[in-house]
Amino acid sequence: MVYLTSALFIIEFFLIVLIMLYTLLKKGVTFKVGISFGVLFFIFIPVWIMILTGTLELSQADFHYTTLSNVVFDNNIHNSLLLLGFLFSIVLYLYFPSRYYNVEANNKFKPSLKGYLIIYVIGMLIVFIGSGLLEGGDWYQNREHFMQSNGALAVLIVFLVNSAKILFISSLFFKWLKNDLNVYRFMFFILLFVVIDMVFSGNRIYLFCTAILIGFVFVKRYPKKTLIAFPLLFPATFFLGYFASIFRHMRGPLFANGLPTFEVFIAAFNRAMVLEPPNPKSFFIGISESINVNVIYDLFNRYDDFLLGATYFKPLFFYVPRSIWEGKPESITVITANSFGGSSLVTTIIGEMFMNFSLLGIIILPIVLWFIEGFITKHLRPYGSISNIVGFFFGILFFRMPFSDEFLVFVFLVLILTFFNVFKNYKFKLTKNS
Repeated sequence: MVYLTSALFIIEFFLIVLIMLYTLLKKGVTFKVGISFGVLFFIFIPVWIMILTGTLELSQADFHYTTLSNVVFDNNIHNSLLLLGFLFSIVLYLYFPSRYYNVEANNKFKPSLKGYLIIYVIGMLIVFIGSGLLEGGDWYQNREHFMQSNGALAVLIVFLVNSAKILFISSLFFKWLKNDLNVYRFMFFILLFVVIDMVFSGNRIYLFCTAILIGFVFVKRYPKKTLIAFPLLFPATFFLGYFASIFRHMRGPLFANGLPTFEVFIAAFNRAMVLEPPNPKSFFIGISESINVNVIYDLFNRYDDFLLGATYFKPLFFYVPRSIWEGKPESITVITANSFGGSSLVTTIIGEMFMNFSLLGIIILPIVLWFIEGFITKHLRPYGSISNIVGFFFGILFFRMPFSDEFLVFVFLVLILTFFNVFKNYKFKLTKNS
C-alpha cells in the first residue's frame, strides 16, 4: 500500500507541474499558477521528504511546545489517502476552465507607486510605534500585544499595509514588463524593498512570492536561457532560500534594543545559523515550512470539532470588537494552535477546508477556488495586465494563509486601487478644465 500511495502522490505531482507550466507558458503568471506553485512547494516538498526518508520529522527546536507529531509514512496511509483526495480536488480545479479567459487591455492605467508606498510606510510606522518596537522589545510579544490591545483598528492597519505592499511590488513588475523600468533598476528596487520589508515586518512570504515571480517571468520570457543559467544561479538561490528559512530564528530578538544595527543583524544571523546549520534536509524542511503538512496530518488524525464554514464568513464581521461579540470566530491559525498548542499554526487551505467541512471539503474546495479566482479576476479586469501579477500573489497567499485574512487584504487592495484611480481621473479633469 505504501508503493501505491507513493505512486498516486507522484502522479498528482506531475499533473500539477504540467498544468502549471502549460498555463505559465501560454498565459503567463496567473492565480492558477500561484495555486499550483503553492501546492508544489508547501505540500509536495514535505511529501517527497516523507516518501524518500519514511518520516516527516517535526522540528523540535521550533515546535516542541505543541502536541504535533512526526508523520511516519507507513503508519499514515489512511491520512495520506485523505491528503491525496484533497490534492485531487485541486487538480480538478486547475484543469477546469477559468471563469474569465482574458484580461481586458488597459493601456491608460498607471499604478500610483508613490501612493502605495506612502500607505505602506505610514501603516508600518503606526505598527512600530504602537507596538513599542522602536524602543525595543520582542517582535512576537510586542506585535501580539499591539493586535490584542487595538482590536479591529490594528487588524485594519495590517490589512492596509499588506494590500499596499502587494500593489507596490506588483506595480514594479508592471512597469518592468512594460519597459518603463530596465531590468537593473527593477531588480535593485524590488529586492531592496522586499528584503527591508521582511526585516521590519518579520514576514517572509512576500519575499518568497517576489523571488518566485521573478523566476517565472524569466522562464516565460527566456525559457532556454533560464534553463542554461540555472546551475549558475543555484548557489544564490540556495543562499536566499536558506536566509529566508532561518529568518524565523532572527526576527524575535532582532529589535530587542530598538532598530537593529548591522552588528545586531549579523549577531542574530550567526545565532540562527547555529540553531539551524545548513544541510540539505533541514534546508528543504525549513524553506517549505513542512510543519504545515505535520499540522494537516494531525488534523486528519484528531480534529473533529468541525466549524461548518465559520472561518469563511469571518470577513463579514472582522470590524466587530471582541468586547461586543465575545464568541466572534477566531482566525483558523489561532483555532489550530488552541487545539495543538502554541499561539499560531498554519493549516494551508487544505487544513482549513477540512476543519470546516471534514471530508465534504474535498467537494467544496474546487468550488471555493473557482469562486476566489472569478472574484479576483472580475475586480481586477479594469486594471489590465497588473491583474495577472496580483492574481499570482493571491494564488500563493490563499493557499498558504487563512482565507479570511487574504480575502480582506484583497478587498482593501481593490479599494486602494479604486481610490487612486478615481483621484487621478479627478485630478486630470481639474487640470484639463483649468
